[in-house]
Amino acid sequence: MPRIKSPLVDPDLVSVPTAPPRRRLEAADARDAILAAAESLLVGSGPEALRLTEIAAKAGVSHPNVLYHFGSVSELQRQLAQRVAGRLAGEIARVFAGDDGATMPIDRAIAAAFSVFDEGGYARLLAWLALSQNQPSWDAVGSNLEVARAAIAAHPNLRGEANEDRRRRIVPVLELVIVAAIGYGLMGNTVEGFFEPDPLRPNVSRFLSELLVAVNAHHER
Repeated sequence: MPRIKSPLVDPDLVSVPTAPPRRRLEAADARDAILAAAESLLVGSGPEALRLTEIAAKAGVSHPNVLYHFGSVSELQRQLAQRVAGRLAGEIARVFAGDDGATMPIDRAIAAAFSVFDEGGYARLLAWLALSQNQPSWDAVGSNLEVARAAIAAHPNLRGEANEDRRRRIVPVLELVIVAAIGYGLMGNTVEGFFEPDPLRPNVSRFLSELLVAVNAHHER
């Protein structure tokens, strides 16, 4: 008599789950897992992909758990924006804190800013928040960027009374770099397609670096 396969044990009929199993996490770990899942969805598909059910499935937690920790997608987006600001500040601070050379590492700091906003959906997130008037807590964002400003101001070429004017220009320089990086993250690839390819033409971040280095040299005369 032929053996009859049981659907309970037949490996051909076993479905593979598409989402990680739900898990019990401590509050801080759960929040971090949810933010990481939201960040991954944001980078892949933009702010419109930040739906609670998809975030919960990707994080391996229940839908009510996301609501418990954040309350709404709006709050999650605000905290995600703060997370991006913290990453930007950390990248720039590391560049300057680890440098004790004769020249300031402007080019590497600008490259770090462009990297953060051009990785995926971060520029789109901040633009979407601003256009929808669903702004993040700018106090928290500002405190993160203050870390970057302080790290730059502590560079050997900016210390002391003689460099007070140069330190004062740090904030507008940061603003210019951040605005340029967000703009490039939104439209950079599209705008580049308007022009004939030229291997000798500097990219936007490199050109901005050269411009700021030239301005800095002019003020040192």
